[in-house]
Amino acid sequence: MRRTGYMFMVALLALIAGCKNSSTVQQNKSTDDQSLGFDKTEDMKDIYYRFPSPDEMLSIIDNNKLSFNDRIILPIESSSRYLDSKSQSLNLGVYIADMAYIMLFQRQKEAISYFQVVYGLSDKLRMSSAFDPALVKRFENNLDNRDSLRALSDEAMNDITDYLVQNDKERTFAVISIGGFIESLYLAFNVAGPYSENNPLIQRISDQKLVLNNLMDYAVQFASDENVSDAIKILHPIRAVYSELLTKSGETKVQKLPDGKIVVSGGEKITISQEQYNKLRDVTFNARKLITENLEN
Repeated sequence: MRRTGYMFMVALLALIAGCKNSSTVQQNKSTDDQSLGFDKTEDMKDIYYRFPSPDEMLSIIDNNKLSFNDRIILPIESSSRYLDSKSQSLNLGVYIADMAYIMLFQRQKEAISYFQVVYGLSDKLRMSSAFDPALVKRFENNLDNRDSLRALSDEAMNDITDYLVQNDKERTFAVISIGGFIESLYLAFNVAGPYSENNPLIQRISDQKLVLNNLMDYAVQFASDENVSDAIKILHPIRAVYSELLTKSGETKVQKLPDGKIVVSGGEKITISQEQYNKLRDVTFNARKLITENLEN
């Protein structure tokens, strides 16, 4: 059985140290562009994929002391607009990413509201049985404990992941993952702001080229499903810009922080110019609009 580990809180993305190494457990061979973007081989079936979470990508926000912006997340009221399984799956990924963003800023009351939306969309997709019935109550009882909420979020999204894999619903999982990836990029662009060569979050954004390749390799296995095929098409303009980004080599440095964490920096670095950054931002915002406004792509 394929095993996916898209730890969203299933829920942008380990320090850049791990951005390349922890974004994939196994780096996949390059693939040729086909009608859906990639070749499909039988070997893919045995690859372990790990897509980094929105929580991981956005964790750098804590270090930058940035402020919470409630205007960039998808309003909870929008969830009622998604009536078909494709839009529900894509926007479930969006709400999971938004929930990770909310929790990074310790907005516990908003977090429970977004968890309820996640649960509601999961129920519409017939996935609510993946949740422990007591989980929502445990969320309510831990509103003042950020660490507990994040642990409960991880538990909930682990449950979703396990449920989808064990019940042969990986097609749905692929669509959710695409929605979460796009929302993660969208949030990162909003937080990063205008282009700056030395902005660590912009470097994090460029490093997602590797994550996108891995995500596409996973999703293309289920491209015979119309929902997956449509979701992959939303990613195409984003991948086209990422394909322009170059990789340059540098010295690898290992540093031990006061808290005992090991940070690896340097090595291969994916570079992005201001023009490429702005172009990637535009196509990401457009992809997000397609998903959240439920438009035909």
